[in-house]
Amino acid sequence: MKEILDYYAGKRVLVTGGAGFIGSHLVEKLLNLQASVSVIDIMLCGNKIAHLEGNKNLRIYKADVTDLQAITPFFDGQDIVFHMAAVVGVEETQDEPVNLLNVEVGGTANVIALAAKNKVHRFIFASSSEVYGDSAEPMKEDGPFNPKSTYALAKLIGEHYCKAYYKKYGLEYTVLRYFNSYGPRQDERFVLSRFITRALNGHELHIYGDGTQTRDFTYIDDSVHMTLLAGAMVTGINQIFNFGTGRAVSINTLADLVLQKLGLKDRVPVKHVDYDHRRTREIEVFHRLANVDLAEKLLGYRPLIDLETGIEKCIAWYRSR
Repeated sequence: MKEILDYYAGKRVLVTGGAGFIGSHLVEKLLNLQASVSVIDIMLCGNKIAHLEGNKNLRIYKADVTDLQAITPFFDGQDIVFHMAAVVGVEETQDEPVNLLNVEVGGTANVIALAAKNKVHRFIFASSSEVYGDSAEPMKEDGPFNPKSTYALAKLIGEHYCKAYYKKYGLEYTVLRYFNSYGPRQDERFVLSRFITRALNGHELHIYGDGTQTRDFTYIDDSVHMTLLAGAMVTGINQIFNFGTGRAVSINTLADLVLQKLGLKDRVPVKHVDYDHRRTREIEVFHRLANVDLAEKLLGYRPLIDLETGIEKCIAWYRSR
């Protein structure tokens, strides 16, 4: 795999949303691979690449993907574009539907148009497992699709932009549907980060509903490794991939694992709470599990970090802070 990732050495790579959670880890790895990296981000969720500032191969531009004029100069001469910029949190997108459309549809339209105009070699689009909605079976790239939120629908629109620009302009693309990526630096609005921080502060853990909802949690190192493989390999061209582990656990089990690893199982209570106006039952995806056969077949990918190990890594990071 190292030989494949050597592809990025000397490449000029643009990452939108590069100061966010997945984006920051991607930027860090690209710099380690000797790529020349430009980041576009408005820092709405903070600057998660502050520790990388000063690297001679990194340029950071505080700009909004919805502002076409502002971001146009940054695409000149780029080889690859990773479009990671997004509105964070399904609840937030329900609260601000106009902002969602501006960023996820208008922003994506701007970025992909500039990528095509500047003839970048590959456009990588960060989609989401939300596009599937609920399914009792492992989710496959060809569907079925039942988006339950405006966020999920906007991600499907972005995927169709990719296909349309390939047909009209020959812009090669890769679509990545992430399944519950987690790890250090993740916003505490997300469930695993929230559980760890609340438990460390002695606060009870809140679980919506009965906690039997299932998720396919993917450690950030695996998510980034898959992203880089998909962007480098010929077999990733014009493909859509699920990026998960092929294993799912309930939210009840997740809470139990966190408390076990922290040694707080008998000291921190778990409380089940009703859905509310922000986290409504209507947008809740109750079962989510990736079928990762295509990524294994075309990219040779297998996740390396199991959930228990990943939780331990997260706890170590939070405690180090």
